[in-house]
Amino acid sequence: MSSADEMTPKERMAAMLQGKAADRLLVSPLILNFASRSLNLPVRSFCTNGKNMGDANIACFKKYRHDIVYIFSTTSTVAEAMGTRMYFPEDDAPQVETPFLQTREDIRKLTPADPEKDGRIPVYLEAVKRCVDAIGDEVFIVPVIGAPFTTSAALRGTETFIKELYTDPELVHAVMKVATQSVKNIIDACVKAGGVPVTVEPIATGSMISESHFRTFVLPYLKEVYAHIHSYGLPGVLHICGKTKRVIACMAESGADILSIDAIDLQEAKALVGDKVCLMGNVSPADGMFKGNPEIIATMVKDCITKAADSPKGFVLATGCEVPIKTPHENLIAFLEAGRRVARLPVNLN
Repeated sequence: MSSADEMTPKERMAAMLQGKAADRLLVSPLILNFASRSLNLPVRSFCTNGKNMGDANIACFKKYRHDIVYIFSTTSTVAEAMGTRMYFPEDDAPQVETPFLQTREDIRKLTPADPEKDGRIPVYLEAVKRCVDAIGDEVFIVPVIGAPFTTSAALRGTETFIKELYTDPELVHAVMKVATQSVKNIIDACVKAGGVPVTVEPIATGSMISESHFRTFVLPYLKEVYAHIHSYGLPGVLHICGKTKRVIACMAESGADILSIDAIDLQEAKALVGDKVCLMGNVSPADGMFKGNPEIIATMVKDCITKAADSPKGFVLATGCEVPIKTPHENLIAFLEAGRRVARLPVNLN
C-alpha cells in the first residue's frame, strides 16, 4: 500500500462500486502485456504459459501497486479458442494468422468455446487462479475477454466481416450468436476461478462502424453479456478504444456500468453519458506513456482528473488503451504517482 493510501485497491474499488467513501479515485493504467516486463519475459512465453502470466502479473502488482490487475494478451483469444489460428511473435502481442471462417459454409463447424480445454483459455484461467491465490485479498483480478463483435471479426477476418454488415447481415448475426455463447462460457469459467471479467470491443469503435450498425449488430449481444455478468452480482465494464463519440450513447445503453474510453474528450463524454455510467480513461498510451516523459504524463493525468473527477456516476483514471510494452518504467511511475496525488478525495487540483 502506498504510504499515502488508506485503503487497499480491493477496498477502494468495493467502496466505489457501493457508492461509499474512499480515500481516492481508482488509478488503473491498462497494464496488459507490459506485465511481462516485471519478470523480463518475452511476450510469447508470458501469454502462452499460465504460470508465467500469473507470476508476472503478481510481480508487476507488487512493483507498481496499481488498482486493478488485468489478465490479457490479445482481443482475439476467444476467437482462437473457437478455431482461429494465431501467430505468436517472440516479443509482441499475438496476431490473427488465419481466421477460422474461410467460407460462408464454415459456420456449420462453428461451436461455442469450452473454457476448460480450448485455445489458451486454460492459460488465462491458471493465471487468474495464481493471482487470486497470491494477491486476491488486496486487489481484484480482472481477466479481459474479447466481446462478441470483436471475436466474430477475428473468426471471419475483420475486413471481410465489416463488409458483411452490408452484404450478409444474416451471416453476421449467426456468427455473433455463437460468439456470444462463447463469451458467456468464458465469463462463467473466469468467475469460477475467482476473477472479475471485463469485455473489450475495439472493432466496434466509431472509427470502424456507424451508430446504426452498432445498434443492429453490437448492442443486442452486449446487453446479453452484461446481463450475464450482472447475474453474478458483478459490474459490467466495456472498453472500446479509438474514436467513440458516435457510439458512446450506444455504449451507455449496453448495460455496462463503467465505460473505458480512449480518443474522446472526457468533458464531452461526461456531458454525453456521465449521468448514466462511470467513465474510465484516458491518458494517451502512445503520446503519453510511450513517447512522453514524467512531466507530460503528470499534465495529462491532471487534465483527465480536472475534466472527469466530478462525473456524476464516478471516474476511474486510466490509460486510453493498453500501456505499450516498451513504456519506460519512469513513465508508469509518473502516471501512478501523479494519479495518487491528484486523485485524493476530495480532489484538490491546486
